[in-house]
Amino acid sequence: MCSDTQLVQDITMGMMRSLVRAQNHMLLLGRKSAIEKIATFLLDMAERTADDDALDLPMSRTDIADHLGLTIETVSRSFTQLERQGVIELPSARHVVLSNKAALERLNV
Repeated sequence: MCSDTQLVQDITMGMMRSLVRAQNHMLLLGRKSAIEKIATFLLDMAERTADDDALDLPMSRTDIADHLGLTIETVSRSFTQLERQGVIELPSARHVVLSNKAALERLNV
């Protein structure tokens, strides 16, 4: 059984994590290049899944573009660029394999 104090601490920690995530997203929108935004997005999605070397994107390219403040064309070009560089593999439209996480992390400035 959870005490009131523990519940308050858990809620506070949840709110703090949400605020940090929101602040990071604002910085992402304002300061990063398109390719850096995509790299950050992929790393964030990978962190949320059990297998952090591959992921099934929960969003369409259009939704990703809206989330990152980009156009769908820019998102598609960025995915293609990362694939050509060997950083990711795209076996299907929504499945992404992170072939070179170190390169993605270097882009996650």
